Amino acid sequence: MLAARFEARHRRGLLTLVALTLAAHLVLLGGIDISLPQRDASRAAALQVRTLTLPAAVPTVEAPPPAPAPATPEPARKPRPRQEPARVAPPAPAPAVAAVAVAEDEAPVQHGRREPDPEPVLQTQVEPAASAASPPAGDPEAIPPPLYATRLPPPLMLHYELRRGRLSGSGELLWRPAGGRYSLRLEGSVIGLNVLTQESTGTLEPHGLAPERFTDQRARRPMVAANFEREAGRIRFSGPSTELPWQAGVQDRLSWMMQLAGVAEAEPQHLASGERIVMQVVGARGDASIWAFRSLGPEPLAIFGDSLATVHLLREPRHPYDTRVEVWLDPARHHLPVRATMGSGDEDRLELRLREAIP
Repeated sequence: MLAARFEARHRRGLLTLVALTLAAHLVLLGGIDISLPQRDASRAAALQVRTLTLPAAVPTVEAPPPAPAPATPEPARKPRPRQEPARVAPPAPAPAVAAVAVAEDEAPVQHGRREPDPEPVLQTQVEPAASAASPPAGDPEAIPPPLYATRLPPPLMLHYELRRGRLSGSGELLWRPAGGRYSLRLEGSVIGLNVLTQESTGTLEPHGLAPERFTDQRARRPMVAANFEREAGRIRFSGPSTELPWQAGVQDRLSWMMQLAGVAEAEPQHLASGERIVMQVVGARGDASIWAFRSLGPEPLAIFGDSLATVHLLREPRHPYDTRVEVWLDPARHHLPVRATMGSGDEDRLELRLREAIP
């Protein structure tokens, strides 16, 4: 009974507490419903005013951004026409240089300023082209060969030892001047087989040999010839259809040996160390080049047990496949070559070493 009463009282107390709690919530909720609309209206009004003022202020702040227009490169290109007359001031260049100048004038403009004037670069590009088009000053092979006084040796037969690469044999050079004309013939053989036959014929002039015909025949190859037509002013060849202009003093691939001896005999001052003897030399296959023999001065030469006082001359090649020529002249033998090497490489080099000279 006591428990039932206690439970009944407890329930009444809880119900009373719940009722009071609900009543308090109703009072509070009722107060909020009555006063809150007025506060929200004032805040909404304030917010409406602010939202109306913000759009008016935004245009004034956002207006400056279009100002970057001055960064466009148009104003920077205006000075360019004023500088064009300065680029036309130098002497008229070659067409290739003018094309380069136009390309340089189209250089891009960065940050409103033009790149440095490229005129000095153009000058450095022009100078190599000019030097390639014209031979360098002071080059003895860049000027027409001079004409020399000559004193040619008497008729002789020269016996040489002939070497070509690892092969060795013999060679005979027959020199026959007579009646204002000459004939010069070189024959070479290795192991009894003829490997080389060259012949030069022509006239004798105050400046030395003037070839008219030169023939060249090598082992297992057909003979080729060069014809020097003085009256027509040309040099023609039996093989290629190329024609070269004839000029006084021109020599062939065999006559140069006697011509060099004749110049050295008549004007030995050209044999001083550093001096040169220059001549144009033409082959039978349409080739022609200037040979400038530079004197290396006196040089003792031991040959077949004899010690000879010779003068060493060198013709240096001008390109990888050009002919390198070295010759040793003997003043005691009319400045005839007692040794000579010719070729563009070790395997192709032909060497002659004098054994004896027979009148």
